[in-house]
Amino acid sequence: MSVVVSRREVGVCRQEFEIEVPASEVDAEYLRVARDYRRRARIDGFRKGKAPLDLVRQRFAGSIGEDVSERLAPKYWQRASEEDGVHAMLPPSVAPVLAAPGQPLRFTVTVDVEPEVEIGDSRSFELPQPETEPSEAEVDELLEQVRLQRSTWVPVDRAAARGDRVRGRIHRSALPGYVPEAAAEDDQDRDQDERGPATHDIDLELGDERAWPELTDNLTGLSAGQRADFERTETDEDVERQRGYEIEVEEVLERKLPDVDDDWASSLAATIETVDDLRRQLSEQVQAQKTEQAGQQRTDALLDQLRERYPVTLPEAVVEREALQMARSYANNLARQGFDLERQQLPWEQLMEEIRPQAEKRAHSSFLLDRIARDDGVEATAEDLERALEIMARARNTNRGRLRRELERDGGLEMLRVELRRDRTVQTLLAANAPSEEPSAPADEPAAEGED
Repeated sequence: MSVVVSRREVGVCRQEFEIEVPASEVDAEYLRVARDYRRRARIDGFRKGKAPLDLVRQRFAGSIGEDVSERLAPKYWQRASEEDGVHAMLPPSVAPVLAAPGQPLRFTVTVDVEPEVEIGDSRSFELPQPETEPSEAEVDELLEQVRLQRSTWVPVDRAAARGDRVRGRIHRSALPGYVPEAAAEDDQDRDQDERGPATHDIDLELGDERAWPELTDNLTGLSAGQRADFERTETDEDVERQRGYEIEVEEVLERKLPDVDDDWASSLAATIETVDDLRRQLSEQVQAQKTEQAGQQRTDALLDQLRERYPVTLPEAVVEREALQMARSYANNLARQGFDLERQQLPWEQLMEEIRPQAEKRAHSSFLLDRIARDDGVEATAEDLERALEIMARARNTNRGRLRRELERDGGLEMLRVELRRDRTVQTLLAANAPSEEPSAPADEPAAEGED
């Protein structure tokens, strides 16, 4: 006999189930819970665990009824979802209900379900085949980066030019109308007030994109001991104002690149003896980078075509969850880079709005990959899981066992399995669409006419 009393649509991919638990099941669970309460209850006049069961049921009727409902609802929702073939995309919402002895328990479950889509048998896609062989120019470019990393800065007695490094001081004036707070009497507090005057050291490479363009423009042409003034537009409480700056050059340095010879090459690593060895290793690095980029391009193309082939409308809550996870990941990355999230308020509403289109794509891709994995029987292996745990443990500076226990406590281990299953599904689809190898000519094939 089905435990589902009724099922109806209450929104886009949202369904409401009314489920009934037979009175006999309610009574059996009620008795188990009541006995648990008796073992723990302290009732005046009775030793602990010895109070009459009827008295315990009467004294704790409300709490027992809540516990019975909390125990039976998940169990019977699981049975109902299996009976009706429901594939929930999010944890269900169960309306509060109080179980009573001698009566069936009816409760309502609202759940976001998978949209209906027929995934065809075709697993063929038109995927790009980017070139992964490194060119001489790419190796030269990487070699130049190594030279830049190993370069030294040498003081020079001349005017600064783009590409030079300048050390000195910058003095900023207060914004118009600035009145220092009475409590901010020491220089450190005043320096921290971004509206007031301050003096700081500067050490930058002229032309660096991270620096103000005004600094590069005004420092260019100055020698040690020279000064310059400039103004730049700044915003204070949504009001644009001009602020004055004075810069003073203390030292000008130019970059000295090392000569590319065997002596320099051998100093870079024990595995390198000559410039040819260095270029060979750099070539391998370029090829590894291009191979990784090519894999990402093929994956992106696969997912784009998959979404185009199977358009769906997902539950709003699923997209919201994806956007929230992306925003949290973004915030965590900022925090790891030293960004003070408490002091610098992020525009969360704007951020969520900007993230939403990408969140829709990711949620759509994840749904389709889950469906294909289920249809094709793709599962993450135990080796996949252990490898992922090992990588995560090293990144978090912990051991694999402790990380596993932490993930198990908050449901993270199951989510990790889901992500690994999706990754394996992508790899399976990519492998099925791998470029075919050109057949090589048989060794005993005769040479073409005219060849020796």
